[in-house]
Amino acid sequence: MNITSDVLDNEFLDTIVLKDSPYFITFSKYPGFRLKVNPKGRISYITYGRIRFGGNPRTITHGTTVKLSISEAIDKHFQTLKILSKGLDPNLIKKTKTIQFTDSLIFRDIAIQFLTEKKNNKEYSELYFNHCKNYLLGNKLRAFHKQNIMSITHNFINEWYESKSNTPSSANSAMSLLASIFSFAVTKNLIDFHSNPINLVNRIQLKYSNKKNNIQMDLKQELPKFIYQLWDPLNVNNVHAITRYAIYMMLITGMKKNDVLKMKWSQVRDMKFINIKKKNFNQLFPINNHVEDILKKMLLLRSKSLLRNKGDFIFYNPNEPRKPLSNIRKSLIKYSVDLDWVVYPEAIRKTFTKIINESSIPTHHYYYLLGLNNKTSSFNSLSNYSISTIELSRSLDAVHKRLERHSPMNLPGIDEPLRYFISKNT
Repeated sequence: MNITSDVLDNEFLDTIVLKDSPYFITFSKYPGFRLKVNPKGRISYITYGRIRFGGNPRTITHGTTVKLSISEAIDKHFQTLKILSKGLDPNLIKKTKTIQFTDSLIFRDIAIQFLTEKKNNKEYSELYFNHCKNYLLGNKLRAFHKQNIMSITHNFINEWYESKSNTPSSANSAMSLLASIFSFAVTKNLIDFHSNPINLVNRIQLKYSNKKNNIQMDLKQELPKFIYQLWDPLNVNNVHAITRYAIYMMLITGMKKNDVLKMKWSQVRDMKFINIKKKNFNQLFPINNHVEDILKKMLLLRSKSLLRNKGDFIFYNPNEPRKPLSNIRKSLIKYSVDLDWVVYPEAIRKTFTKIINESSIPTHHYYYLLGLNNKTSSFNSLSNYSISTIELSRSLDAVHKRLERHSPMNLPGIDEPLRYFISKNT
């Protein structure tokens, strides 16, 4: 006969009565959590639940009231529920956790398993998977590779983190991946929740927290607000059209600030690509419909201002047409009014990179669109641009299609309020 209780504390445990046959005590506050009371006095903490996607219910025993505190047992219960929700069997995981297996819990192996599952579940794109595997795991977390995950201590992580103080942004990215790997190990029941060293290092992350929020815009909340301010047909921020188009060009191409502001008409080839000279190669950035719209708007501005023969800069200084546009940070401050931080050019490029990571495009296209000299890329010669630009343009279209999912891509000043508000409210 089972009993249900609203209370679970040490006083309640002291009042438990032994009976001639085993029975269970359930608790209204913790669904699936039970106490199994044995006639001989053994009282065990148990989770009773069903594996996601079907299957018979499982009974998972965590330990006795002698070995586990109530809080520890409840933590194990919630960890078990998390494992069940992922479609895994906690009992099978326990069976494989032999001494030999424990000795082979090498950090890098577990990290690769974590990243692979993220990619297979389509939580990570292949591009982001490669970034985490080769850069964050392969480089930044190299000190952890050969260590048994159970032997990694809080002090070791603390020392490692402090040694990366000269590169706070990448240190925080690596720390975030490290925390995810340890959480993964907990869900796989490879380490106990209470022995997770990451639980103790949250305080040292605060040192660089002011940098963390300014890396990129949140695609669901911040990006639509920023684009709305930039697009505003009423131009309440009183920003010159040239500046607005330059910022929009940065946003939809991911180009560096100087590459946009110093861009010349002589770099535009047949409205098919823009030739951007890099240190070791020439980047042939494709011109799709969205990029072409910006260029046509700038041509229209030049014709209206009679600047056809006055300078070659696309985004020219309105006061000195022969010089490029220079300072856009004041304008970016105005467009960040709905955010709690200022979006600077570096953050715009990072945001574009985040959108690319969500898009399914070839790896060499990823590097090329960002202007990175990747040895696997063949798009460094003018002789094959007729083929490369078609492929690259398709990849850029895929990125822009992804961007459209987060916010309508409206040219600054174009009055299409209905489209925006429909998308905003659906």
